Amino acid sequence: MFRNWLLIAVISLSAPVIAQENTLDIEPSSNHYIRDDLFVFLHAGAGRNYRILGSVEAGTPITVLQHNREQEFTEIRDNEGRTGWVETKFVSNEISRGELVPVLTERLAQAESGTQGLQSENQRLNQQLNDARQQVSKLSAQVSEQEREIKQLSQQVDDSEQKELVRWFTRGGMVAGAGILLGVILTYLPKKKRRDDQWM
Repeated sequence: MFRNWLLIAVISLSAPVIAQENTLDIEPSSNHYIRDDLFVFLHAGAGRNYRILGSVEAGTPITVLQHNREQEFTEIRDNEGRTGWVETKFVSNEISRGELVPVLTERLAQAESGTQGLQSENQRLNQQLNDARQQVSKLSAQVSEQEREIKQLSQQVDDSEQKELVRWFTRGGMVAGAGILLGVILTYLPKKKRRDDQWM
């Protein structure tokens, strides 16, 4: 029992040294917490010389009832409905680490869930991109094949036109040669003498 009281006394005397000063103005409201300094004593009045009613653990949500600027003590009501005075430097407007950790854990889980969703969407889009690339590659191969076929057909048409032109030149030459030959033959054929009709 003596050790417990000694421990409480040591903590009570060392708390002002360990705790950081809080320069925020404390206004009456329920949006306050006991700072993360293990625990603080709840006094019956605005000062350390008042009777200790109990202790309030770090991170406990509290309601500020009033503030004594001269003594730097604040009257509070804790989550158990107890009212009393604590040193103002142990009162904070920031949520305690004890309550902040679950909130941050939940936010982290939501962020990870969102990240997984984005990763799934990214994989789906990558798959669509790969499919599109394969389709483009297939279409490019088909276009190349069609261009090759068009080139072959164009070459065949050119060859056919050239053959037809040669054929026409050949036929024309033959006709011309035949005409010349016929003219030569007709030139060398003997001519019949014409009889002159004479009147006797």
